Amino acid sequence: MHTRPLFLLAALACSSTKTPTEGSSGFPDLTDGSADDGDDLDDDDGDDDSQDDDPADPDGSDDDNDDDTPDDDDTPDDDDDTPDDQDDDDDTPDDDATPDDDDTPDDDDTPDDDDEDVTLPTVDLTVPGSSALVASSGEITSTGGSTVEYERFVPDAPATSGEVFILHGFMRGKDQFTDLANHLATWGITTTAVTMSHSSLVDIDPEENSADVIDLADYFGAEKIVWIGHSNGAISALIASAMAPDVSAAILGLDPVEAIGGVGAEWTDEVTASVGVLIGEEDTCNSNNSGLPTYSSTSPMRALRVTEADHCNFESPTNWLCTLSCARDKTLFSDEGINATITEMTTSWALGHLVGDFDMGPWWDASGSAFLELESAGALTSL
Repeated sequence: MHTRPLFLLAALACSSTKTPTEGSSGFPDLTDGSADDGDDLDDDDGDDDSQDDDPADPDGSDDDNDDDTPDDDDTPDDDDDTPDDQDDDDDTPDDDATPDDDDTPDDDDTPDDDDEDVTLPTVDLTVPGSSALVASSGEITSTGGSTVEYERFVPDAPATSGEVFILHGFMRGKDQFTDLANHLATWGITTTAVTMSHSSLVDIDPEENSADVIDLADYFGAEKIVWIGHSNGAISALIASAMAPDVSAAILGLDPVEAIGGVGAEWTDEVTASVGVLIGEEDTCNSNNSGLPTYSSTSPMRALRVTEADHCNFESPTNWLCTLSCARDKTLFSDEGINATITEMTTSWALGHLVGDFDMGPWWDASGSAFLELESAGALTSL
């Protein structure tokens, strides 16, 4: 087992119910003068003109035994043609006679049902939240002697004491994730983008990078963390969660890439945090989704493919160094649309694991309304 001590500092300060519309169609037309219709109070049509009159009794007899109350609308399929209907419901076609039930389409026919069986998200996570924030930058020296640079975004009114740390990919840095970090902070989550020392042509060591970012989290006193990593940084994020399970709430891999001879798979058995993956289309820049098998060996795990996403779409912001070699032509979606999907899903993942009253289900459950909408549009696919 790989372990590394982590000493934490103090915690950071930090159905509508819709009253069913009572059906009130009122009394039936009582003055139409037609013979044997049973629905009027005149004396020239041969019916019995009684209040318990049934429109289906041409002989003038009254045998329907229904309640003929003000809530009776005598429409086809009305349940008031049964004895003693006193449910005080709206008496529309397909009425099930359940008290106080509004009997509208998609009704689950339970008392006091408001028929809102699917709850749609009430927030747009593609746009910034409402929190102001303070940004700062600096660096620390890790216990392993590495320099770890960071840019940190702290909301003025944090929604949680938890934090997000974002780890970049091969030969990239914190500048490729300042937009995402800023965005998450506007939603009330303290977020730190990191530049790691072991992600260069001559030095690729995801385990050392993991140890270094744990030192950084310890420096800030983070007690609950969502690790987000891109490319090979996604492998470091997974390893960091295994090294520091007590503070790791979740991991999100963004188009993860496993290096040749990578060690991520050696840590998956020790991952206890919730695991999610957003992955792009297979190509050379993500080594044909080489990080997916590593993530898939954790359990449980939710993996989604972002349609037409290339490796650069997962950076926020990206730059020419990535797009020169890794940008791909799109035919179904714009880069802006793909980026918005990634931002929306990433934000819901972070909020769902750090903010107690936030429900990430609409985005991340297979039956979630936001996911189904994106899936229906062709933007996301479950793997």
